Formats: sequence, C-alpha cells, structure tokens
Amino acid sequence: MFDIVSQKLNDSRKIVFVTGAGISQESGIPTFRGKDGHWRKHDPMRLAS
Repeated sequence: MFDIVSQKLNDSRKIVFVTGAGISQESGIPTFRGKDGHWRKHDPMRLAS
C-alpha cells in the first residue's frame, strides 16, 4: 500500500489532503481551542479591536 501511495504522490503535480478535527492533536501539533491551544495565548478583547 505504501508503495502505491508513494508512486501516486511522486507522479502528481498537485496534492490535497483533507483531514478532520483532531488530526493535529494526534500528530502532536497544538490545537487551536484545547487547554494549551493556540488561541489561549491571545487576549480575545485585544484581537477583536
């Protein structure tokens, strides 16, 4: 299976990945709204103005 996917990626000019919610967390990438998420670091009142 990996060989088939690898060949398809190598032969492609454009690639699109469609993922769902939670994929970043499973990959170790911080989420936007989680307890340590990206948006917790910003003051919403400051961003809204």
